[in-house]
Formats: sequence, structure tokens, C-alpha cells
Amino acid sequence: MTKLLKAGLTSLAILLSGAAGAADLRGVALPPAPELPAFYSWTGLYAGLQGGYSWGSNRVRIGGSVGPFAPTSFRADDDSAFGGAHAGFNYQFGSVVLGIEGDIEALNSRSRFDGISIAARIDQNWQGSARARIGYAFDRLMIYATGGASFSEFERRVFDPAGFGERLSSTRTGWNVGAGVNFAFTDNLILGAEYRYTDFGKNRFATSGAIPGLSGEQELTTHSARASIAYKF
Repeated sequence: MTKLLKAGLTSLAILLSGAAGAADLRGVALPPAPELPAFYSWTGLYAGLQGGYSWGSNRVRIGGSVGPFAPTSFRADDDSAFGGAHAGFNYQFGSVVLGIEGDIEALNSRSRFDGISIAARIDQNWQGSARARIGYAFDRLMIYATGGASFSEFERRVFDPAGFGERLSSTRTGWNVGAGVNFAFTDNLILGAEYRYTDFGKNRFATSGAIPGLSGEQELTTHSARASIAYKF
């Protein structure tokens, strides 16, 4: 009995000392919890530079309703490097990022066809676009889809066997769709990579000067890959 009484008194003393220690800690101020790092915000204006390479299918059909020009068709090689500038605006809702973007690019697309009754050359020196974007942000990394309108100008020159030629120029509007990724390397510096498909549809043309009676049709679709760097304001 004496041993049991001693054990009970010892346990009671331990419990009372623990309670007293807990009561003493009530007046002690604990250090504040560290703040969680803030997620990157994609909202804002940005502008930058881009460059890349385009390739695709440039099918041309030409022929004459009168005269010696036999109908013919050929595919022109329109592969070209390009470079330019872009600007846009993003607004972020949670992880979803909506934006608009426009760009203008210089390129050096040259192609030539030499036939028996006719020769032709097609040049494309610039292209531009105005697009909407929708993305999903993983903090500083964002994946997005984009699409909108494309603009360009084509210059066609046709020559007959005698060396007479005619120049035809036309500005075209088409459409584009693509996808890409952006990475905020710093709070202001944004790196990007993008794939885009562009379709300018069918562009019909007809001569009326040095080579009368010649008509044609051009179908142009291109694929492009570009890298970019931008500054977010």
C-alpha cells in the first residue's frame, strides 16, 4: 500500500508541474510564421523581339485564256528565316491568363519558276498578325493557345519567252492558330517559344499590261517556329 501511495503522489506531482509549465508558456510570444512566397502575376503590358523560321506549301497555278500561255502549276519554295517585334497585354484570373498580342516581322521569301512559255517569281517581304491568347499559369511558367488574323503582301513577276514582264502586288489577309510557352525569368524579363500555322487562302490574280490574258491562283499555308524575349512593364 505504501508503494502504491508513493507512485500516485509522484504521478500527481508530474502532472501538476506540467500544467504549471504550460500556464507559464501562455505569456510567451511565439515568433510569427514565415510568409508564403507570392505567385507571379502575368497581368500587364509587355513588348519584345522575336525570330524564327517558317516553312510551308506555296502552290501556284498560272495559264492564259488567250495567247500562247499553256496552263501550268508549280510549288514554290517559300522557306525563310524571319525576325521582328511584338507587343501585348495580359490579364490574369486565378491561374487563367487572357491576352491580346500583335506582331510585325520581316522575312526574305523568294521563289522562281521557269517554264517553256512563262516564267514567274514570287516574293514575300513582311508579315504581321493580331491575335487573342488564352493561357494557364503555373506560377512563372505559362502554356497558352493563340489565334487570330494574319497579314502579308505578295509581289509576283511574270515573264514571257521574249523577256517582257509584268509586276503584280497584292496585300492578303488570312488566319492563324498556334500554341506556345512563356517563362518569367525575372519579374520583368519573359522568354518564350511558339509554333504557329498560317493560312492565306486562295489569292487570284490576272495580268493586264505587258502580258495580257494571263491569270493565276496562289495558295499559301505556312508553319513557323519562333523564340522571343519580352519586357513586362
